[in-house]
Amino acid sequence: MGNGFAAPLVTLRSIMPYRNLMRLERQTQSPIRAQAFTLIELLVVISIIALLISILMPSLSRAREQAKGVTCLARLKEYGNALAAYEGLYTGMLPPARWVPTGRFFDETTSMDGAGKGSNVGPNGRPVEYGWTEILFAYVYMEEVHVRDSYPVLRNIEGRRWEKYFLCASLGDNGVSSGHYRVYLPSWSMGSYGLDTNGRWAETTRADPDFSTGRDKIRPKMPLIGDANDLSERGDGLGDDDCSYIDAGEANYAGTDGRRGNRFSDRHSGGTNYLFQDLHGAWNTRLRDELARDFDLNGIIDIDVRP
Repeated sequence: MGNGFAAPLVTLRSIMPYRNLMRLERQTQSPIRAQAFTLIELLVVISIIALLISILMPSLSRAREQAKGVTCLARLKEYGNALAAYEGLYTGMLPPARWVPTGRFFDETTSMDGAGKGSNVGPNGRPVEYGWTEILFAYVYMEEVHVRDSYPVLRNIEGRRWEKYFLCASLGDNGVSSGHYRVYLPSWSMGSYGLDTNGRWAETTRADPDFSTGRDKIRPKMPLIGDANDLSERGDGLGDDDCSYIDAGEANYAGTDGRRGNRFSDRHSGGTNYLFQDLHGAWNTRLRDELARDFDLNGIIDIDVRP
């Protein structure tokens, strides 16, 4: 009997290592099979990633534009701080929207047409005009302008020279523009004009851009500065337009081609950033249209004589 049972025991013992080897082989091969991607699985993953990107990209783009709008609003607040500093030195008066610099600004320069020391003559042969931007730049950076071009700071020329201070991030700084910010002249020059007998703006109503006033004479809801159309219509493209301000009736004037009018811009998500009489900044989607109908917000609908 001992010999009869010995053979099967030897056979089982001899088979055991092979079974263990097969089990080990399955254990080492199974994880490799589990980690591998099929082509279909890979395509599904790529499709999901592409779908997520398509969903997120518009949100990221909107967030980027909103950030530019916040930057713009902060810049307007900086203008308000500079205005407050100016008012502190000039008995509470705003700087003029337009002014002609004296000859001392050009004592060390000669114009392109040969005008010499102490002469205020620009390249076009006419007197150079500056605006509120040249004054604020001097107060912010403690540096006078001394350039024989009308409105050199506001216009998008020599952007690096002016630290791009008056350029809106949403528009960038490529090319030459008419300025990205403008003052609203009926507010800025309050008291320089009269209304007709019905208390409305008429053809004879004109605000004086050379007139300086105090903020205490301006209604709190009136804007001082706002986002401006950067492609306003102009004569020779450099200094012939009212590039430092928007006059009555121009707040929503689209221009002859529908896009180059001297008006406030709604480039920030369909709205405009404004700096108001009390020097707070706010975004508004309706004020531009209201100013086009009632230019001084006195509750009377004015007749816009523009086509």
